[in-house]
Amino acid sequence: MKEFDLIELIQQKCSSRTSGTLLGIGDDAAILQPDCNKQLVVSTDTLVANVHFKAKDKPASIGHKSLAVNLSDMAAMGARPKWVLLNLTLPELDTKWINGFIKGFAALLSEHQVQLVGGDTTQGPLSITVTAMGETSRAITRNHAQVDDLIVVSGELGSAAFALHHPRKSKACNKQLHQPSPRFDIADQVKSYATAMIDVSDGLLADLGHICQASEVAAVIELTQVPVNPVVKQAAEWQRYVLAGGDDYQLCFTIGMDDEERLPDDCHIIGQIISGKGLTVLNQHQPIAVDFAGFEHFNHD
Repeated sequence: MKEFDLIELIQQKCSSRTSGTLLGIGDDAAILQPDCNKQLVVSTDTLVANVHFKAKDKPASIGHKSLAVNLSDMAAMGARPKWVLLNLTLPELDTKWINGFIKGFAALLSEHQVQLVGGDTTQGPLSITVTAMGETSRAITRNHAQVDDLIVVSGELGSAAFALHHPRKSKACNKQLHQPSPRFDIADQVKSYATAMIDVSDGLLADLGHICQASEVAAVIELTQVPVNPVVKQAAEWQRYVLAGGDDYQLCFTIGMDDEERLPDDCHIIGQIISGKGLTVLNQHQPIAVDFAGFEHFNHD
């Protein structure tokens, strides 16, 4: 396989189409026509081998996850994805690996009706960069949480970090790590009343901290109210997995107290926004010391 064979293969396998695409793959640039009545939302993520995934992971799972993390950003903004760009840096043209990767990538494209409209291929250490573009009539940002708002999370937290350290313990946790599902089901239901929202990629403490910093507020959460898979609690480090593990790609958002009854299933209130700065963690209503934070690049201490 040569480079242009790879590009043709990707184009053939990623056949999803969406409205507003005037010109996709095949020229120097794509031509897109966003809805003039909506906001255009753009997100990009780079996944590097042995940093964000293990090089020996199944290629289909790597393909799925490289797209899923970007689509999760779209969900966190209350947007629906329409187009993506894919940049592949590969050490070699391994046909078996590439077919597996594209299978996982294309399946998620099709599931969410998103079109691949371009990208780039080059040789080097394995890394994948995806840029996603979507539309929304009302973007949900991090900077509008208000004092007395309730803090809510979807799904279960800590599963992905648990699977990373205990890969043979739980199929459900392994799926959360390798094949996360962007929570559009939740985002679509809460975007009309959520005051701030973020996806849990770097860990609950880090990501909720981003909301607090952007909104100039503080937060208090109760550990016993955070939804956790029972198998995760069997691990000695379960609190670290839940609070700082990351990679769950669930949603963390804030709502007004009057909107509690509107919450969809699979959502749990874990705390409240308060005035001040910082984040307090309670365990059975008692403050606990937390000596860890979420994932941060360039922090090797």
